[in-house]
Amino acid sequence: MSTITPVGERFGSELAGLATLVDSERPGWTRRALSEFDIAGRDYARTLMKQAGLATRVDGAGNVIGVLPGRLGGQEIMLGSHTDTVDGGGRFDGITGVLGAIEVVRLLRENNVRLDHDLVVVVFFNEEPNDFGFFCVGSRAMTGLVDRTTLAATDTSGRSLAAALPDSGIDPEAFLDARYDFSKVTAFLELHIEQGPELERLGKQIGVVETITGINHFKALFTGRQDHAGTTPMDVRADAGCAAAGTVLAVESIAESGTNTRGTSGQIQFTPEAVNVVSANASVEGEFRGPDGSWLHEAQRRLTDAAGENADKRGVRVEMEWTTDDAPVPLHEPITSTIAEVADDLGHSRATMFSGAGHDAGIIAAKTQVGMIFVPSQDGRSHCPEEFTELDDILPGIEVLLETVLRLDGAAPAGGPAASGGAARSGGAQSV
Repeated sequence: MSTITPVGERFGSELAGLATLVDSERPGWTRRALSEFDIAGRDYARTLMKQAGLATRVDGAGNVIGVLPGRLGGQEIMLGSHTDTVDGGGRFDGITGVLGAIEVVRLLRENNVRLDHDLVVVVFFNEEPNDFGFFCVGSRAMTGLVDRTTLAATDTSGRSLAAALPDSGIDPEAFLDARYDFSKVTAFLELHIEQGPELERLGKQIGVVETITGINHFKALFTGRQDHAGTTPMDVRADAGCAAAGTVLAVESIAESGTNTRGTSGQIQFTPEAVNVVSANASVEGEFRGPDGSWLHEAQRRLTDAAGENADKRGVRVEMEWTTDDAPVPLHEPITSTIAEVADDLGHSRATMFSGAGHDAGIIAAKTQVGMIFVPSQDGRSHCPEEFTELDDILPGIEVLLETVLRLDGAAPAGGPAASGGAARSGGAQSV
């Protein structure tokens, strides 16, 4: 059992406080990026970071960055997650990792433990998908994966991301210059709810993430011929809607062919929108996800073929565009094994996990060693108002996060003597 224990009442109170900063006109706990509620959420987190003793700043991409100086300095251990939500989302996705990281900082200070490394906490801007076709925007900016093409992307109204960013206090030029120096970051850790049912099914407290899913987004545009629905025989129609419907079913079929693979058609539109008119145009937007890059490429080929076949047999034209092709991200040894060892030492049951959701950790993994810690989601629900994780299920995750930081810093193993008890930790965290 850890000698430094998270303060559950404090964590719960801060979670409840953040949950009030939402759009009351939308369902659930809605705090979408680029909204006033998103600004309020990041400001709330920054206030807590300052109260915890972090020196904070906001970078050019809207990421809130806090630093707790280490005894030696120079090298960094980074923690972080996000506070924005999907429309109609829940209270725990992202927020758990932000507040958990802040709790780690408080516990270190309250127990007079000073790390050798600087400890950096990041609240990433805009992790969830936005109206401009991007997600993990803040972490992409920190890792240099944004450019003027990113700024030129438009939403359905034709407004560009460059025009939208100033509403969140972000200058587009500063956004392009928000690259972080990851040469000094020795590890990045993200605590997160699982967002799926596996930990609950297995009866495990901690998920040690080995791989973050790859994601391929697609858009299929079908062009047929508009005709009268009552007078045009079935065998002479060029029905774009039927070609799109066949493609939707192909997404489901292809997704069922792999292991831990997913396929979703999330946006479907027929035009004109009338029941007495054969569809002249139709569009389908969706995605495939999975841990195997070769399967994702095969799924992309199979769906492109299926869309073409559904169009051809109906005399319809199709344009297929793959808008995102993010490969699966394997997380790093020895970080994952350290998390597993810490969970064991603390007496918390654990399981090795695949993450079917994307995370900022998956972006940061291109720049430094990364590990993720999952805690259970009740009934596996997420991205919905019913998303819920018991406080008693979150606290073990914070314990594992804290002890993993100590071990990566070179501290005594979990369960060793507390710094507040007067024992110096040689080669690692030191009593202040």
